[in-house]
Amino acid sequence: MKSLLDAGASDRHIRRLIRARATTPRPEAVDVLLVSMPFGPEMAPSLGLSLLKAGLAPLGVSCRVLYLTLRFAERLGVGPYTRIATDGTRSIRELAGEHVFREALFGPDPAGDARWERDVLLARACWPSKELARPVPPSFVRAVRRARSLAGPFLDRALDEVLAHRPRLVGFTSVFQQHVASLALARRIKAAAPEIVVVLGGANCESVMGAETARSFPFLDAVVSGEGDLVFPELVARALAGRALDDLPGVATPGNVGALFSAGRFPNAPSVTRMDDLPVPDDSDYFGQFARSRFAGTWTPGLFLETARGCSWGEKSHCTFCGLNGTTMAFRSKSPARALAELRDLTSRHPGSDLQVVDNILDTRYFDTLLPELAKAPPSSPVFWETKASLRKDQIRALADAGVTRIQPGVESLSDAVLKLMKKGVTALQNVQLLKWCLELGVTPYWNLLWGFPDEEPAEYARMARLVPLLAHLAPPSGVAGLRLDRFSPGFDDAGRLGFLDVAPMPSYAAVYPFPPDRLANLAYSFTFARRGEGEAAEYAAPLLRALARWKRVAGASALFSVPAGDTLFVFDLRASARRPLTVLRGEARAVHDACDASTTVRAVVERVRSECGFARDEAERALAALVRDRLLLEDGERRLALAVPLGRFAPFGRASARFHRLARRIGRRTRDGIAFPVHNAAVTFRTRNGDDAPHAPQRTRTTSSSREVLLDRFSVNRRGELVFS
Repeated sequence: MKSLLDAGASDRHIRRLIRARATTPRPEAVDVLLVSMPFGPEMAPSLGLSLLKAGLAPLGVSCRVLYLTLRFAERLGVGPYTRIATDGTRSIRELAGEHVFREALFGPDPAGDARWERDVLLARACWPSKELARPVPPSFVRAVRRARSLAGPFLDRALDEVLAHRPRLVGFTSVFQQHVASLALARRIKAAAPEIVVVLGGANCESVMGAETARSFPFLDAVVSGEGDLVFPELVARALAGRALDDLPGVATPGNVGALFSAGRFPNAPSVTRMDDLPVPDDSDYFGQFARSRFAGTWTPGLFLETARGCSWGEKSHCTFCGLNGTTMAFRSKSPARALAELRDLTSRHPGSDLQVVDNILDTRYFDTLLPELAKAPPSSPVFWETKASLRKDQIRALADAGVTRIQPGVESLSDAVLKLMKKGVTALQNVQLLKWCLELGVTPYWNLLWGFPDEEPAEYARMARLVPLLAHLAPPSGVAGLRLDRFSPGFDDAGRLGFLDVAPMPSYAAVYPFPPDRLANLAYSFTFARRGEGEAAEYAAPLLRALARWKRVAGASALFSVPAGDTLFVFDLRASARRPLTVLRGEARAVHDACDASTTVRAVVERVRSECGFARDEAERALAALVRDRLLLEDGERRLALAVPLGRFAPFGRASARFHRLARRIGRRTRDGIAFPVHNAAVTFRTRNGDDAPHAPQRTRTTSSSREVLLDRFSVNRRGELVFS
């Protein structure tokens, strides 16, 4: 295949295209034009480019950010664009977004396009098991093909738009699947206007990835590795003054990249140490361009906010699979006052937009500072934040009160042994505890389950498969995937010791970049591997994956909740694994159940109910054992955890609510005040459950308004001591 990179004739062809196209009215000239290319986020501004623009303002440098993400999404359609940009099951590992612009950078190769589609995408070559990977629907293949057909004409129009601004420097951000599109447009810019300085930066350019990009694509004037906040203003000042860039720290250029490879060291640009020194991001260009797009009035853009960099947990114990922080692990955060001011400013300027905090982990100082202040006037739209899974209940309540109702807690597994291999610093019971408290307090947890680690025990997956049916009432994992080995993770940096064998770039890289293996290895961020350990991971994980798939199907119809009635606790169980639909707890059973709201040792439970309620040790232990048998308590070694969620902030809805109403009519007794429930467990047997009332996959269900509301204030205790639902 002949590459356009080596074809001087193609440069002349681009110039002819430029001369042939009709001129359009020019916008105001700028010194610096920053560009966000497909397949970056189209429904939110680029935080990195917004920061860089704000950082140039004190220099008196005119700057604009151009969102070609919006332009391409308009042409392709927001649905196909989003799937190609973000689908973690069909696009990210396969580099579908990079493949779309491959021809525009390297030249036509129909056979290569067919090989990528057949051998990478459809063959699921980037996944540990083709059988366990989600199939690729024809609609996704059609979307990629159509995007590929649009790429060339789109870049021609994009070049016109860039040149119309008459910039002296053009900077591209490259994160996830923006690399090839950025390079394709950068090459066209240099061919059309060689005097323009072209710079590339972003996560795809860190360390050797950036150096290899500079070496393999010599039309780039500079590639920035690491954080650009401090070095970019100096780079711009030098470029506009016509001075050399070769000695800037963390910047690879055609003049210094050879020395970088000779030394084998690829340092980053200096990092920000005081987060409060950063400017407030200037996102005005995005919202102006969005308002003029076809999405205005139909879609609402999202917001990004940064309050911290690095990872406070990773500084102590770097999770073996995580490469997100690159070489900038040191945790730094904004002062609570600064973070709160930025958050208030964003949400007041864009009141209908969801806010995603992009930090790798929430600064725990904010629980005592920022969050209580935010709770005084929570944002009108949900706020998302990443947290550790070991949150206390009061911390989850603080998040909910402040409007932080979406979190990514980093659960990753439900096995202590696997979590230890990951170095997560939490236990399986802590993870389940978090899911339960999130449901109780109104916080949605987005979490992933990873499998296929070296040295993991196959028996752990059989145990997790048995555990999953007990959790059907909790939030299932958002994603389930075989482990992907990423650059900068301990698994990559110390592969041999940690059991990652035969490490190689994902096959998708060779299908996109026509480079030899050593250069592909430098450019790649994600890698395949063989794992040390017994058994085939795809085989021993299969039963768990089937259980997880069922969990996702039945989660909306399952519930396990408790209603207090004086000294009695009524526990309604709408899980398929339920021993009985209603369990009535009194005395020592109620006491030990309440003592296990958090993961607690048997010894601590026994001591608590002895000191507070006067129950003997043997009574407490018998009650604990009975609750474990009834599947209302989880047992893990010496620790126990209650699974039922108290009715209050939480209330069953949808299919679970409809199922509760059917259950109430079947096992309850109609009275003048409502439905009274049995007060003895002997009155509730397996025969009270009809097989056709077990949780099923979603179906259209006609429900009245009242059937959707199972609220605490609809329960009361009558004069006979019965629990009544009105």
